[in-house]
Amino acid sequence: MEDSKEKQRDDIFLSIVIPSYNSKAWLPLCLNSIREQAERPDVEVIVVDSSEADITPFLQERFPFVTPIHLKERAFPGTARTAGIARAQGEVIAFIDTDCEANDTWIHNIIESQKNGKNVVGGPVANGTVRSFVGTAEYLLEFSEMVPTMPEGDVRFIPTCNISFKKSVFDKIGKIEDTIKGSDALFCRKIKLLGESIYFHHGITVKHHNRMSLKSVLKNQYEIGFGGAQVRTMEDQVGGILVKLPVLIPLIPFARTFLIAKRFFKHDRGLFLQFWGLYPLIFAGLVAYTIGFWKGLKAVKNSAEESENAQ
Repeated sequence: MEDSKEKQRDDIFLSIVIPSYNSKAWLPLCLNSIREQAERPDVEVIVVDSSEADITPFLQERFPFVTPIHLKERAFPGTARTAGIARAQGEVIAFIDTDCEANDTWIHNIIESQKNGKNVVGGPVANGTVRSFVGTAEYLLEFSEMVPTMPEGDVRFIPTCNISFKKSVFDKIGKIEDTIKGSDALFCRKIKLLGESIYFHHGITVKHHNRMSLKSVLKNQYEIGFGGAQVRTMEDQVGGILVKLPVLIPLIPFARTFLIAKRFFKHDRGLFLQFWGLYPLIFAGLVAYTIGFWKGLKAVKNSAEESENAQ
């Protein structure tokens, strides 16, 4: 691991950790959204990059407020985030992704919420691709629990593209699992098992720039399904019955359709109408997720069988 020189500071309260892989095109969007906010002595920004080409010189030249860490091998977000936390000096850790833009009070509201006793806090994920049918379909598929119209309060889950937590909470967990997708669901599950609440705060919002190619959306949904199966074999998660009764897996598209539509009908009728208007695209994504879930569960079982045979 290679990184820039840095001084140990006692005044840092918030450490923002950003995982990156071949994201040089997106990084400026994300970093520019927090540049002015991060110009305070109690904040540091760490980018953990595992791209083939080391982007440390690019970051040092364009974004001198960033502490770059370069991993020599490709890392999934779990490994990258854990590496960033290991170097973080703050009492609080915040995550944002390279394809997200923070609202202009993002850092301020995280710090205020944490100082007011919210040990784990995050907020809405807004649609950054409103002009794209495919991008909006992916947004509706992926962030139905995080739309800006959801009420503030305790929630079961906040994605790792917009969450902050006391470092002491992370220390009790130890690491973020390195699944291809779904590590955020497992991380939040472990937070809940510690007895911590996860608070959804409207003032902590990011805008997510979704994929606008149907092929890339289907690939991503496949990977989310694959990771979802892995996660559900590690911990008792919502949908864990699918691991015990795989015969129910073909029902996933219909069950998820009902749950997502129900959320939108309750909290945002506009998104409810968009959901049905884009349903052919959304259904294709649900099918890709289901295939990925089936393959992921099969891979876990094959791995377990190979381990047993090797003993």
